Amino acid sequence: MTRNIHILIICLLTTIAYAGNNPGIDFYKAGEPDIAKKLFLAQLNSSPAEKAVALYYLGEIAFDAGQTAEALDYYKQGWETAPECALNKVGEGKILLKTDRPAAGKAFDAAIKANKKNADTYVAIASAYSANDMEAEAAASLENARKLNPNAPAIFLYEGDRLLAQNKPGDAAGKYEQAIHFDPDCQIAYIRYAEVYQAVTPSLSVEMLQKVLAKHPEYLLVQRTLGNVYSLQGAYAKAIGAYDKYMAGGLYSADNLVHYASALFFDKQYDKAAEVLAKGEAMDPGNFLLKRLRFYNACETGKYQEGLDTATAFFRIPDGKFIWQDYLYYGRLLNEARRYDQSLAALQQAQALGGNHAHPEIYKDIADVSLNSGDDNAAIEAYTQYIEQAGEAAEASDFYQLGKYYYGAAVKDSTLAAGYLTKADSLFAIVKERVPASHLGVLWQARANSLMDPETEKGLAKPYYESTIPILEKNKDKYPKELSECYRYLGYYYYLKQDTDSSRLYWNKLLEIDPANKTASEALKNIK
Repeated sequence: MTRNIHILIICLLTTIAYAGNNPGIDFYKAGEPDIAKKLFLAQLNSSPAEKAVALYYLGEIAFDAGQTAEALDYYKQGWETAPECALNKVGEGKILLKTDRPAAGKAFDAAIKANKKNADTYVAIASAYSANDMEAEAAASLENARKLNPNAPAIFLYEGDRLLAQNKPGDAAGKYEQAIHFDPDCQIAYIRYAEVYQAVTPSLSVEMLQKVLAKHPEYLLVQRTLGNVYSLQGAYAKAIGAYDKYMAGGLYSADNLVHYASALFFDKQYDKAAEVLAKGEAMDPGNFLLKRLRFYNACETGKYQEGLDTATAFFRIPDGKFIWQDYLYYGRLLNEARRYDQSLAALQQAQALGGNHAHPEIYKDIADVSLNSGDDNAAIEAYTQYIEQAGEAAEASDFYQLGKYYYGAAVKDSTLAAGYLTKADSLFAIVKERVPASHLGVLWQARANSLMDPETEKGLAKPYYESTIPILEKNKDKYPKELSECYRYLGYYYYLKQDTDSSRLYWNKLLEIDPANKTASEALKNIK
């Protein structure tokens, strides 16, 4: 009898202390069962009371995974280890509810008898009833918990979780706030609250998490959650900083590595992302999300064959939930492999999954594939579609690219060159208007007009080359080839017009930046 009283006291103290100080419990409640399981397995060599708590949570992890026989075995072991610890009997009753309700009732009675003055026992029983869709019984058990301690944080955490499962995040957050109000050190309530608001009001999530860090800077789960919140905001550098601190603790799951690698990928830290992905795949070789990120990352780092091999295997995964970005990157890899028909098919699938107009940037990839396959008109059509769909979001660089497509088509097809070049000229004019300090718009206008006047009879390109020179001369060392082109055109133009002074001026300018230029030297010899 003395031993039983001693274990009861230890068990009660352990339940209270471990609720806030057992990292395994924290990780389990924060949705990290893999990490929690490792911690609880290591705890099996501890005192009977600590071992009983570990066995209970190992049972919970197994139950959540649908492994009821394994879960029941853990609960029974826990009860045998420390018969006065209530939670294991609650777990046993939860399983018995499916097959033998009277026996389940007896299990719950045994739990209450062992720990009848603890509201958390009744909350656990309420949770057991809820897991079996017995909401009336769950409500009655929760009411018993309130009678013992109406301010028990476990009550509000349970209610918050139930409301969240019913897709009532605002109401759930209110319950988590109440848990914090009655226990300002209820760390898991802060985590829950932050997760509710992370996609709606992320600043509020960050503020709540910072409150925990102020008191418990070593609390790893806050860093994990901060990383997730920052990632959703697109603040990838901050996310990486938080994940770095979390990973330094050595307790992480494959899912954590997915989040970490994603932040690195979107922050364009591809080499580091590759390291994290390799670590994740070693931990969980079949992880769907890690495989996805791996071929995305390979594409961005120019490892096209590796990426294509990974992508090909990825699309063979049975019942894979593929998204539009999967086909986008697959299309890019197929493009690099010169498998253009397959690439176009993949990109069209990306459009279909993402909504034809939801992601106009896919048209850029279609244009690139079309150009590579030799279909200039298809490339022009696709890029035009992109600009039309992008609307005001279209940038000067987009008009520049489309102008180059038209210019390239004109070079290849002399019969349609006039129309192509006229269109190219108008697009380069837009570039010049939007970025007047850049030489690109006006220089390419010069080139388009030069192609429209191949014999330089009309001097169509003259005003454009003349406008280009002052921009380029501000940085002669950077643009010697472009300046040479301008000087050469104008030197030749004035030579044809028999304006020897002007012609000589530009040929000499050309020799200043390219003293060995034979064209300029010969031209000066011929000028009399």
